[in-house]
Amino acid sequence: MTLRKHEGFKVSKRTAIVDFEPESQWHGVEAEVYTSIPFKTLLWFQTAAISEDQQQLIETYKVFARDFLISWNIEDENGEPYPASVDGIMSVDSDLVNTIVMGWIEAVANPPQKSSDGLKDGEPLGEQLMETLASTSTSLGN
Repeated sequence: MTLRKHEGFKVSKRTAIVDFEPESQWHGVEAEVYTSIPFKTLLWFQTAAISEDQQQLIETYKVFARDFLISWNIEDENGEPYPASVDGIMSVDSDLVNTIVMGWIEAVANPPQKSSDGLKDGEPLGEQLMETLASTSTSLGN
């Protein structure tokens, strides 16, 4: 047993980009999101996102927009950007919003695993994580 004092570990907010495979109808959409969330919140989202209760589903989207959506590149038919906000979420195609939220839940629930040495076949860890996250977050976009 070690009797040394450890400094506190500060947990910083992690972010990710939810994007979609070329075969997806949503290819080209990118949403930057926070992926650091309390476990209790993740469980609530997983349950609420598949709920058939419309009020609970609306609340899910509002919480996502307010607390976890940082930015996105979604525009209307005139090229005007939809705000990355509750108003934007409520104005965008419901299938797209649902797909983004489900991709975000998947990215939060199954974050990329980092190797013990930080390298795989000479590839930097950051690139590995982005590739893993991209494949994870896009699996729902088809």
